[in-house]
Amino acid sequence: MRDWEIKRANEISENILVTHIISLLIFLMILFSFYSIPLGQMGLQRATSLGLLFIIFSIVIIIYIARKLLAKFTILVQSRIDEILLLAVLLPITFGFIWYSRGFTGAKVLIVIPAIITATAFGKFIGSGEALLTCGLLFLLDYLFGHGLPDEVFQADIIITGVTVLLAWVVGGLIEVERNTQQELVRLADYDPLTGLISYRYLQEKLAISVQKAAAQKSPLSLALMDIDQFKYYNAVYGYQKGDEILAAIGRLLLDEAQEPCYAARYGNDEFMLVLPGQDKENARNIAVAIRLKLIEQATSVLVENQPTSSWRDFTISIGVVGCPEDGDDALQLIRAAENDLFRIKYSEGMAYLYQSVISEIGALQIKDAFPTLQTFIALINSKDKYTYGHSERVISYSLALADKLNLTDDEKDTLRFAAYLHDIGKIEIETGLLTKEARLSKEEWKTMANHPILGSEMLKPMISFLPVVPIIRSHHENYDGTGYPDACRGDDIPLMARILRIADSFDAMTTNRPYRKAMPLDQACAELQARAGTWYDGHLVQLFLDVVKNIYQQAS
Repeated sequence: MRDWEIKRANEISENILVTHIISLLIFLMILFSFYSIPLGQMGLQRATSLGLLFIIFSIVIIIYIARKLLAKFTILVQSRIDEILLLAVLLPITFGFIWYSRGFTGAKVLIVIPAIITATAFGKFIGSGEALLTCGLLFLLDYLFGHGLPDEVFQADIIITGVTVLLAWVVGGLIEVERNTQQELVRLADYDPLTGLISYRYLQEKLAISVQKAAAQKSPLSLALMDIDQFKYYNAVYGYQKGDEILAAIGRLLLDEAQEPCYAARYGNDEFMLVLPGQDKENARNIAVAIRLKLIEQATSVLVENQPTSSWRDFTISIGVVGCPEDGDDALQLIRAAENDLFRIKYSEGMAYLYQSVISEIGALQIKDAFPTLQTFIALINSKDKYTYGHSERVISYSLALADKLNLTDDEKDTLRFAAYLHDIGKIEIETGLLTKEARLSKEEWKTMANHPILGSEMLKPMISFLPVVPIIRSHHENYDGTGYPDACRGDDIPLMARILRIADSFDAMTTNRPYRKAMPLDQACAELQARAGTWYDGHLVQLFLDVVKNIYQQAS
């Protein structure tokens, strides 16, 4: 039991102790009230009986209070044995005194005392049940005393019964409310409300205990830290409600899989930790991998539920696994080691992970707010293929120059700018070796390369802010005569901005060094564009572009 729980329990125990003391004092007050008569022969006999009774009762009170006070200064959890012993003494004394007093109404009030003690110890239902039983015995005694129940006795017993039962219900109810509140506070503090898993704070406490236990038993203990790859993407594309559904589904599955002595925790927003006492590192990794497959299947089923289209990328989870004592011998060291192992696993996957990180970021932004992030993103793409370094920036420059010549609106220029930035986004799904291959591509390799407009458009399609860009990216390799790919569109069926991008992209490809050929001089590249005008490229746009690009080169020189 933790310090704050002990403090809270002691506060409740203190209030219960005061309630019990008051009840016992009432008990004594009634006894004294009964014997406050002149001492005669009968009074002497009663005084003798009272003295013996008082001694027994005082001993019981002293023992009870002493045990309660002692419990306040220890960390031992006290059971209800004290209350049971107290009731075992009080109930016979109560009914013995009622029998002895023969109709003394004040003595009947004593049955309230055991009812209150029972209610504070065991709750309102048991307390009320005890009250009903003792009141039933009270009716039986009065019936035996008076050979019946006169009206005044019956009425008094009914009133005492009602007061006793209601008082037991109220007192027991208040104690139950306090105890339930304490339990709820503990639950809220220790467990994540969305997933039902233990919280990060409680994980640290529980893991420290598990590590100490493993060290004492000289048994292994392992941790598996699981992270949903690019969870921001799913929040941005499908909404935070769907993201919460995924987290809740993962939490339920982990609760089912993490059977005692194992347990799972929500480590962060999209991170989960599995603690596996008794398992070495190798076994823990096998267990974690098996659970990961189930988690991915569960999360994917949540994603596709009520969705018209599926995500462009598979749902994935990365895992970092560490063991005790080889990776650390205390909770904090193990947690840090698990974080480091997870980080190493995630970023050993290469640049594709970084690309997906940027996609997740821009997916949550409005298109005009995404520009700084897009610059970082393009830098990452360029670093993947050194032969196309600066390609997107140059394509943007050529495209916007032609857009100015066409007097496009500012909004249209923004759309064209983002399309030019992202037109090769699909290449992040293509192996670097294929992108940088110096020999001519095989038929299968060319088919893979030609798929990048579809990949790129599918990546951006779920992002509402980028919908205007999607058809441009998909069509930026379409030819004016319908011989292009992927849809073999022709003429004006190809979006205007895709036709602009087709010319700018081809021109930059011709005038820069590529793995399979050297850059063309300006005149040769312009001649190539003119030769393909009306077939690959929009002839009207080619003439305007040649004027624009020659002007750009003249200014540069």
